Formats: sequence, structure tokens, C-alpha cells
Amino acid sequence: MNQRAGWIREKAATSLNPSQVETTLVQLNEQWPANAIPLAEVIEQFPLGETALLHLLAVSSICATRLTRNPETLLWLAQPKVCLASRGHAEMVAELHALAGDSVAENNFGALRFWKGREMTRVAVRELAAVAPLEETTGELSQIAEICLRRVFDFWDAELRQRYGSPKAEFAILALGKLGGGELNHSSDVDLLFLYSEEGQLAPHISYH
Repeated sequence: MNQRAGWIREKAATSLNPSQVETTLVQLNEQWPANAIPLAEVIEQFPLGETALLHLLAVSSICATRLTRNPETLLWLAQPKVCLASRGHAEMVAELHALAGDSVAENNFGALRFWKGREMTRVAVRELAAVAPLEETTGELSQIAEICLRRVFDFWDAELRQRYGSPKAEFAILALGKLGGGELNHSSDVDLLFLYSEEGQLAPHISYH
């Protein structure tokens, strides 16, 4: 135990935020799956480099929390096929389908939220490792947002049509700002404009808007 604590302090001391990294590593160590590759091995042999991973834990409390809440995410991230290459739209959609299937809305879109957090962590560590140019980072973050938006819209569109019937109006969602330009960064807001072709009523107290 003392040896592991010493290893954690040693790794944390090399980072930009030793206290945050030490806390994160302690929590990961406590929750690490018993049948998994040892945590020390995962960190020291991380495909993008130990420095990049520790830097992520130092500068992003959000990513650190994601990993401590679900250590399996770090095991997933440590796979070379996951962290060494960029991902296109189709590959992201396939990954989401593998996680959620047709049950993306269950538990308040829990699987979608998990997928989003995992993908954003992957994008962040690739950026910090300097293997992803800015255009790739902003493009992938924009793809993640678009996929989330489409999945939530598709679910509620089908659900509300089943409950109340189908409106005669056509509907579209227009992405503005950085999402519209495919240039989202990690702290960007998502600005959307909802458009429908005409006014109308589905029921006495339910209008199209």
C-alpha cells in the first residue's frame, strides 16, 4: 500500500496540478477493476504517452471526474485503436449504437451522456498529446454535438408524434455560431434556431410551437 502511495505521489509531482492528479490517481486506484491490467501499467504504457495522460488529469477536472466515476473509460482510452486515430461521423455513430442500441433514451439518455463524455475525453487527450490539429479537434467536437442533437430530436419527434399526432408543418433545426461552422471547442455553447413552416394546433392547448 505504501509503495503504491509513493508511486502515486511520484507521478503527481511531475504534473502541473499535483494535488488534483494525486487525488484522481488515488480514486482510480481504489476503484480499479480487480481483473484489469494494473493501473500503473496502463498509465506508464499509455499509447499517447504518460505525460499527455497526466496532463489531462491536471488541467481538466471534468475529464478526471469522468475517469474516476468509470475507470473502464481509461481502459477503453488506453487502446491504441481508440486514442491513436481520429474518428469520423460514421465511426462515432457506430460506437454509440454499440453502447446503446435502440435504447438511447433510457435513464434520461444515460447511454448518450456516457458516450458523449467518453468521446470528449478522447478528443481532449489527443489534443493535449499534440497529435490532433485544431481543425480536427473542433470538427470532432462538432460531430459529437450534432450526433447528440440528432438522437435527442429523433426520439422526441417520434414520441410526441405518437402521443399527439403529426403536425402539418415542416420542421428544421439550424445550428448557429461555432457549431454551424463546425468549430466547437471544449467550452463552447451550442446555439440553435428551431424553424417550422407554419402555425397550427395539434390539440386545443397544444400548438406547433
